[in-house]
Amino acid sequence: MQKQAEKMMIMEMQTPMPEVCEMTRRIIIVSPFPGRMHELMRTLMEACFDVLVFHRWEHSEAGALQADLLIFDVSGSQAEDPVGAFRENMHPVHAAIPTLFLIDERMLDTGSAFGGHEELLVWPARPQEGLHHVRRILRTGASRGFDSAAPADEDAVRDQLIFKDLRIDRRRMTVYRSGERIDLTKTEYELLLQLIKGQGAVRTREDMLNKIWGTQYFGGSNVVDVHVKSLRKKLGDSAGQPLYVATVRGVGYRLAD
Repeated sequence: MQKQAEKMMIMEMQTPMPEVCEMTRRIIIVSPFPGRMHELMRTLMEACFDVLVFHRWEHSEAGALQADLLIFDVSGSQAEDPVGAFRENMHPVHAAIPTLFLIDERMLDTGSAFGGHEELLVWPARPQEGLHHVRRILRTGASRGFDSAAPADEDAVRDQLIFKDLRIDRRRMTVYRSGERIDLTKTEYELLLQLIKGQGAVRTREDMLNKIWGTQYFGGSNVVDVHVKSLRKKLGDSAGQPLYVATVRGVGYRLAD
């Protein structure tokens, strides 16, 4: 028994520790058959991606979430050009996001005119192949400057919020510092948005808690402090010498002077 216990201990010591994710990027997968996405989801999550899965694309739900990459499963579609149909129905904001379409092999023979930011992967495929495509698309998208594009029209300009060297694009739910994108979670983004909308006024913890987590949330207000700490870290800010977020002791937070 002792030898068996020692053997198990050695095996545990040799088992590699899971990867610690310093930064995550969000991927939204839309598939009418989410059960077929389990292996791909697990592979992406183990590679430090946040993955959300929806049965169908809804602008009010999935479309309202910030994403770095969209994956649409049209492999079972009977439409003549399912990729083109998705592209036509996309809001211009989402059309700018790199997109991967999972297709049937037969679709390659239909002569459909693929274009835009979409890329194709014949499905089903090995999860590692999907991960390879995701990384390549995001790497290529960054080099082409998808994230740093300037506003194209007056509506886009009106949807920009500026504070010091920070710029918030509310249409795309993205944040830039000195022109470089900062990857924030949805909660961190909402916190920063609340502070900037306040234009320097103090935001109490309770007010931010209700606006972001909702009135039905029964956890403590210290959850706000935890996320503000995470936001500061990503902004390169500090509580002692705040550049963006200042603490109002015993009350809440406001924009720094």
